[in-house]
Amino acid sequence: MPGLDDWILTPYRLLDRIFDECGPNGSWKERAHEFFTQEINNPLVLKRIPWLNETPLHRLRPNQVVRYRGMVQDMYDNEFFLDTYEVRDKTGTTKLRPGRYKDIAECGPEEELVRDSDNCQTGDRLTYYCIPTPGENAWVKEVYSEMNPCLSEASTSSSCGRTKRSVCDEAEDEQEDTSIVGGARQQTAEGTSMEAAEPGENKRFRTDIGNASANGAGTSSGTPASTSNGTPDLNFPIPGMKGTPCLVKLYDDVSFSLNDVIEIVGILSVDPSLARKNDDNDNNEMEFMDVEEDAARCPPPSLVPRLHVLTARKMAHTNPLLPAQVTESDNTNATIVGDMRETREVLRKILEEAFLGDALAAELMVCHLVSSVYLRQDVIALGKYSINVSGVSKSLQEQKYTNKLYQLLSLFVTQSHFFPMTLNNMNKVKFVPKKDYQSNRLISGLLQLSQHTHLVLDETALTAGQLDTQGVQNLTALGNAINWQKVDYDFQYHQLEQFTNIPVIIFSEGRAMINSDAEIRLQPSNLEVSAAFNCIQAQLTPDILRRIRSYLTVARISNYNLTEDMQKMVQDDFVDSRKNDNGISAEDLHNLLILARLVAVSCGENHLTADVWKCTKILENERKLRVRTPTQ
Repeated sequence: MPGLDDWILTPYRLLDRIFDECGPNGSWKERAHEFFTQEINNPLVLKRIPWLNETPLHRLRPNQVVRYRGMVQDMYDNEFFLDTYEVRDKTGTTKLRPGRYKDIAECGPEEELVRDSDNCQTGDRLTYYCIPTPGENAWVKEVYSEMNPCLSEASTSSSCGRTKRSVCDEAEDEQEDTSIVGGARQQTAEGTSMEAAEPGENKRFRTDIGNASANGAGTSSGTPASTSNGTPDLNFPIPGMKGTPCLVKLYDDVSFSLNDVIEIVGILSVDPSLARKNDDNDNNEMEFMDVEEDAARCPPPSLVPRLHVLTARKMAHTNPLLPAQVTESDNTNATIVGDMRETREVLRKILEEAFLGDALAAELMVCHLVSSVYLRQDVIALGKYSINVSGVSKSLQEQKYTNKLYQLLSLFVTQSHFFPMTLNNMNKVKFVPKKDYQSNRLISGLLQLSQHTHLVLDETALTAGQLDTQGVQNLTALGNAINWQKVDYDFQYHQLEQFTNIPVIIFSEGRAMINSDAEIRLQPSNLEVSAAFNCIQAQLTPDILRRIRSYLTVARISNYNLTEDMQKMVQDDFVDSRKNDNGISAEDLHNLLILARLVAVSCGENHLTADVWKCTKILENERKLRVRTPTQ
């Protein structure tokens, strides 16, 4: 087998070698998949593969192996392609070659593609449109950049000098056509066109031959279309978001769901011929194809590279400081995080400083940061803990308190987004993803976020005015996301319910317009915002940041159970409370159990204890007392 650098930089050589050894009817697909999987599962090999997210395209070689992480934004129809194709040289000798993991079928010097061969075999592959993880914070990108292998300037000489020949989809064109290039005319089989090659040059053909019709919500046959000014719309949910989206092509019955964050190791395909160009020679095709869908189907590979998946997995978490799979018995956790209670106390003190001396707000914020939906019963999402931090006075607003607090939180969590709820934003920003049947794609909205993306809403930015129809719909969508952890995607003729797992914080002066799981009335002991955050900045050493970032992820994904003894104790508490006139309700008990779970896992406990239960009741009683008592 080839060396490490050989197959990473030139995987098609390995594929051709396995194909020749096994033969077209042999197990070449299985052998290739087995080799790639075995090599990629080796951590020493994996760290040698560059991240496409952190590496400019000009520093990568075409057709080399890369890694990519991103969110599945849209799911396309199955695509048919030439799994095996036949070429003929000038002597008439034919040879079969593999077309798997390729967009372009290459022919050697003085070879041509046998387009009407019965030996050609077709396959089908899934195609997803993936975007960089929405809201990924700067520190996450920095960690991945540090882990990215150093690359020299990629040499493109291997691809320079070749004449690239794009062919139209064979399944869509049955008429013969001719193409004139440089005075040379060549007629092609089945009417598809190609350019005439100079002697000794390699010919290249598109291997995809059309899209399969696929039923089901969320599927389309196109990629992001162009905007009215001709700039490609990359379909990012967050305005101003940057990064490299990809068309991901999957084999071997691997599939994912909408909004999953996945890590891919695949072959990079950036051939310029993949971009469809609608010139004067395309009039016949344009009669049958909608202009918008045609523009959406083949965006420039320089903006939207193609990735042919060798291996792919759904990411259990997006924290680069931790192993891909974090387990309870993993010794790495203790090494990185340290003592859970000790790290929790460090975080709590920092948050107390950030909340201007409010210890209760700091305690409940810790619980919010480790919250996550762990189970759904009917329409109820268990585990969520959205909070409304009210009492943000005019004085604090003038000091840009909410912005500074968000900047601090973004240093701790992997994904977050700050959204000022101004009247213009509420009326103009698209919150709910919508299916566009004209371009046949899912247009993204602000609430199309991956799980564990912390959405921070600043209601203090809302001024007097009237919400229009769009604004009311956006407010309703926010309420559904906060209270039910779901968003109803707009498919025009029907709505598609999509579950979410988005922790939400609302900053407001009074009680927020949208209900949350807990309102925390802020009671600051000082109002010097700049001094408080300057003090915090001095405490945030690299080691403290690393511990807090790892701690939040480990606590969030920790296992938790409620033992029978503790169930009995909680039940007795509830019965005793109901005997009083101001006893807790069933809803209060539910909220207490959720909060107790968060207090326990934040302290490193995997089960409820009597001390944690007592502490939880004290926190909740104090919070309720504040809400009932107006502050000065």
